[in-house]
Amino acid sequence: MKRMALFIMVAMFAALAGAAVDTSYYGESPSIVVSLASQEPDPVEPGNIAEVSFKLDNQGALAKEVVFEIFPEYPFSMLPGESASKNVGTLGTAQDTATSVFVKYKVKVDQHAVDGSHEIKARYKSSGFNTWITVKDLKVKVQSKDAILSVEKFSTIPEFMPPGSKARLMIELKNYATSLLKDVKVSLELGKSGDEVTPFAPLGSSNEKVIPIIDGQASVPLEFSLVVDPDAKSKVYKVPLTLKYSDILSKNHSKSLTLALVVGMEPELSVYIDSTSVYTAGKTGDVSIKIVNKGLSDIKFLNVRLDKSENYKVLSPYEVYIGNIDSDDYETADFKLNVGKKAKDKIVMPLAVEYKDANNKDYSKKVNLELPIYTSSEAKKLGLAKGTNKFVVFLSLLAILIVAFAAYRFWKKSKR
Repeated sequence: MKRMALFIMVAMFAALAGAAVDTSYYGESPSIVVSLASQEPDPVEPGNIAEVSFKLDNQGALAKEVVFEIFPEYPFSMLPGESASKNVGTLGTAQDTATSVFVKYKVKVDQHAVDGSHEIKARYKSSGFNTWITVKDLKVKVQSKDAILSVEKFSTIPEFMPPGSKARLMIELKNYATSLLKDVKVSLELGKSGDEVTPFAPLGSSNEKVIPIIDGQASVPLEFSLVVDPDAKSKVYKVPLTLKYSDILSKNHSKSLTLALVVGMEPELSVYIDSTSVYTAGKTGDVSIKIVNKGLSDIKFLNVRLDKSENYKVLSPYEVYIGNIDSDDYETADFKLNVGKKAKDKIVMPLAVEYKDANNKDYSKKVNLELPIYTSSEAKKLGLAKGTNKFVVFLSLLAILIVAFAAYRFWKKSKR
């Protein structure tokens, strides 16, 4: 009786053990893990073709007649002749060696695709399990060749910054990429630039600006406040500008640009008659014109031209080339004139002065100079002309008469 009970118990345990083995083998389903193994190139540019490789890894029961399929949606599309559905075959169990397989596709990326990670939808099924299983989070990286951030334009107010002045530097940044850029740092390299020392310093803030985000294709304005060194020379200064930023895929970028900032101001000329040796009508003399550079900017290629007039004749060249006049310096231009006999009170001398500043900007100036004309008596009274000595005239006439009388006597004697 006891043996019978023991036999029944052993049979029951065997049956239970057999049932457990059957459940493990026949009841367990395949468990396939799908991942993106690689993409080439990584990232892929908009408008190009990417070769993507998916890895199917079976972590469950035997999977037969496995079919894998992708559904490329924008910005992806299948190439002509490329099949979206592929028969993978059999994937073994964990005890087998053939538990994994790689499936490759070539897809086209739309040329207007936005930079970033874009999902490719996929699914799979196997024999005995006709239900399609959807796979998510298969993402392909898309990015333009360069995440381009650059200076669209810049300007200063004023355009020509005088030494010692305050100025505003306006910069417009343009994100040429289709996706956003982040953590943008804009730095002006003020002070020493190479072998040159730039005469600018930040005013009221630092020389760096930070922009958290710039959207794709967007422009962002920036403004720096500057002060110019009082002793700065008038010329063009090259100021380096550094841009540092990250793209949507967190890749860091850095680029260096150069801005040209102009220090200078309009030259301040003073033109007047310095001296003359002609004071009365009908006389000929020299007139000296003084040109003084009273401004902070040097002057180059100065040329002075005296226009014609009915009140005088120019007996010297009409044009005088002077050249350079440094700041706080002067030069002269001399003309020889014959004043007309009908000239009264004053004559007007129209001058045309042409020159360039230190930055080669052209200037021209018209000046009407007034030359006073006096009568003989006025000139004598003012000491501008010597008066006639009557006693000297009398002696001169007397001497002439004596000589004439002596000559007459000699001639008369010779006749006898």
